[in-house]
Amino acid sequence: MYKKRHIEFKEILDVNGWKIKIYTISKDTDFNYNSFYENVKVQLTDWLKIKNGFNTEHENIGFLILHAGTEGIFSLINWWVGKNMLNTLIFKSDYDNLFEFEKISGNGLAPCIWELEIINHERIAWTNHTLKEALKPNYSAYLKSTFSGTF
Repeated sequence: MYKKRHIEFKEILDVNGWKIKIYTISKDTDFNYNSFYENVKVQLTDWLKIKNGFNTEHENIGFLILHAGTEGIFSLINWWVGKNMLNTLIFKSDYDNLFEFEKISGNGLAPCIWELEIINHERIAWTNHTLKEALKPNYSAYLKSTFSGTF
């Protein structure tokens, strides 16, 4: 059954030369998993080293979605590769063990409808600020373009 979720942009994080926008999604008004949030920021260093099998050319820019869902908390790290494709890794943490991350992408699983709302915003921002400005991409404007709301 569909239930609206709260989406909130949190911050832009600098991680080893990367700029990562961080979003949270929760059934409640607030994402109340502060220790989980801090632990994910530590995990990012390793997650950003994972290469895909097609194209690893990127601009060191991406976004992270932390979604407190029914089955656990999902962490989706996304970055743009080959100028116009999205590399996405999905990890799941059970509520009774928030410090373990099981990689669940790669077996056909894709982002859910609430996560796709953020991805759509990021797609439009990336298109407008980098692809349409191919001679001089405006990465700063892309990073400043964020989304928060209830969907």
